[in-house]
Amino acid sequence: MQAARESKVSKKRAGSATYGSSGGAERLVLGLALLLPLAVIVLALAQLPGTSLASPSNLIPSDTGPTISKRPISSNGAPPPTLAPPTATPRATATPVALAAPVASPTPQKGGTYTVQPGDELKHIAADHNVSIWKIIAANDIPNPDALKIGQELKIPSE
Repeated sequence: MQAARESKVSKKRAGSATYGSSGGAERLVLGLALLLPLAVIVLALAQLPGTSLASPSNLIPSDTGPTISKRPISSNGAPPPTLAPPTATPRATATPVALAAPVASPTPQKGGTYTVQPGDELKHIAADHNVSIWKIIAANDIPNPDALKIGQELKIPSE
């Protein structure tokens, strides 16, 4: 009985030691896993325009003759209009121009009143009159400087 056990153990060892005796299905799956991406790439390349699995077109002799063509000779010797030399630019003649007298911009005076116009902001009104925003707010008792009303009369302090 011990001899029978030894022969079974030796068969198991011999079977696992030899690579070819088992794993037929594993080899098939491994082979497919390696060859399938290659087949997909070949089919994808065959679908591209201008490619085929046949022999390359430049190796096939053609009966049509040489396909290299030269640029046709121009019948007009003049260069195209974009390459023509530029013509002389006419020069302006000196014409006397009457200069208007410089108009002095009205200088805002300190003191007086100002009527609020559409789009006016207190900071611009103060800057135009060279007065601090705080002085205008104090002189007019303005609770909210951002809420000026169109047509509102503002007293501009002199100092």
